[in-house]
Amino acid sequence: MVMDIKPVIVQALFDIKRDKWNHFTMSYHTYLHWMRNVLSLDNPIVIYTEEKFFKAIFDNRKVFDPKMEKTRIIVQETKDLTAYKLFYKRLDKLMQTQEFKGNAHFDVPEMTKPLYNTIMFNKLYWLRHARDSNFFNGNVYVWKDAGTYREELELYAHKKWPDPKKIDMSQPTFFSHHEEISIHNIKHHAFSQMRFIHGTCFFVPNDSLDYLISEMEYTIDESLKQQYIGSDEKMFDITYLRAPQNYKLIKSNWREYFPLFSW
Repeated sequence: MVMDIKPVIVQALFDIKRDKWNHFTMSYHTYLHWMRNVLSLDNPIVIYTEEKFFKAIFDNRKVFDPKMEKTRIIVQETKDLTAYKLFYKRLDKLMQTQEFKGNAHFDVPEMTKPLYNTIMFNKLYWLRHARDSNFFNGNVYVWKDAGTYREELELYAHKKWPDPKKIDMSQPTFFSHHEEISIHNIKHHAFSQMRFIHGTCFFVPNDSLDYLISEMEYTIDESLKQQYIGSDEKMFDITYLRAPQNYKLIKSNWREYFPLFSW
């Protein structure tokens, strides 16, 4: 019997005050503009957000899903997120230490903004919530950052994505800048600006999600204990290397996911 593969796209938008940072600033109007590309797809989509963005997201999505039959918008508060409860205080405390500041040679969000890491680390918990809520009876949940696609809307509007025939249901699928992942020193890698796996988009079949969450929690916990941390992408890199046979890796540049998994 051939499995009926039912992909469901998941994304989120939360205010981490990025429009007020000194570096790597980004307007939330820009994010909402980019987000519209994913919202235009003819797919079941679950969006996690806070109250301030609800109307804009609802209005954008309704253009492409007029009856909102393929849409779920879940409003949450940042303090209620699983990653916030698990990691925020530890991240904040670590980033305040002089030892960490001395090792963090780059003034980047994952080294200076604990709320940034918190939101990035919550991606898998949003996938789990969507799965456990059985939204759209999905059996593989596809993470897509709000800013994943930045081209013209016409490239995506009313199209179905991804092609189920291209999805590997046996293990999570990650996109990577390189065909192989090699890390000589985990701590140095976390503090570096080198990354392999993209946090922008990945596929997790239902049966693999609990394993991946457990492995990522272990990576983050061990990193914090040893007084270092990195972006979700660096945490994915480290997690992957413990058991590469349990994951599928696809070489890709940024935001090439659409053509790679198009119908």
